[in-house]
Amino acid sequence: MESKQGTLTLVGTPIGNSADITQRAVEALQNADVIACEDTRRSLPFLLGRGVKKPLVSYHKHNEKSGAEYLVQLLSEGKDVALITDAGMPGISDPGAEAVRLARSVGIRVTCAPGPTALTTALALAGIEGAFTFLGFLPEKLKDKRAILQAFKNVPSALVFYISPHDIQKQLDFLHEELGERKLTLAREITKMFEEVQEGVLGEIRIDRPRGEYVAIVHAPEGEEIPEPNKLLRALLASGEDKKSAIKEVAARCKLPRDAVYKMALEMRDERS
Repeated sequence: MESKQGTLTLVGTPIGNSADITQRAVEALQNADVIACEDTRRSLPFLLGRGVKKPLVSYHKHNEKSGAEYLVQLLSEGKDVALITDAGMPGISDPGAEAVRLARSVGIRVTCAPGPTALTTALALAGIEGAFTFLGFLPEKLKDKRAILQAFKNVPSALVFYISPHDIQKQLDFLHEELGERKLTLAREITKMFEEVQEGVLGEIRIDRPRGEYVAIVHAPEGEEIPEPNKLLRALLASGEDKKSAIKEVAARCKLPRDAVYKMALEMRDERS
């Protein structure tokens, strides 16, 4: 007879105010055979305070692969495993995704007892509507950070970052250098006693006394509406502007590669011939 596999449950924990734990999350922790924690020393008093006494195993960013393999071994033996991080949802800029992927790849059931995240809470506090792009913590190397922002700087949505307190002013200066004077909403200590939301412009907000983790929301770029490239190219050529200059202007104003605009010009020439 085939042995029953356990279930991996991702459990969202409070991002600041400990009262934000849900009843379902507490029940998931109580019903688990094993609880995987980002930091067992930090999680233990939190769990004991809610009457949860279960075996704990360490699962953090430095052992994600081997830790995921161990969790899947426990799950394969029929044990139900609850996975938590120090705060928020596992897998959202915190360990968890590797365990989920590996468990699913071998047919183990994965479910979730959701809880708060700094990402969605900050977006709500900022009054952001519509699309946003979550970039989490930027990489440490300057060239890697620049590569990411080059790929997303012209995306017509808010860009959301997580930033550590020791790095906050340096990262804000970098974002200003790369993105210009875009509107900024900065949230820190979310749900805690000293919760603060600042609004301003990149390059203007200065952080004198960093405290707590930050969520930086760089609002979508404001500017003139991007014109339709074919119409603009036809208008420029009809006005007598030479082809090279017209292609250059269309590429710049429509944020397109020059070779793409050059192909448009060739197609227009073919239409006239």
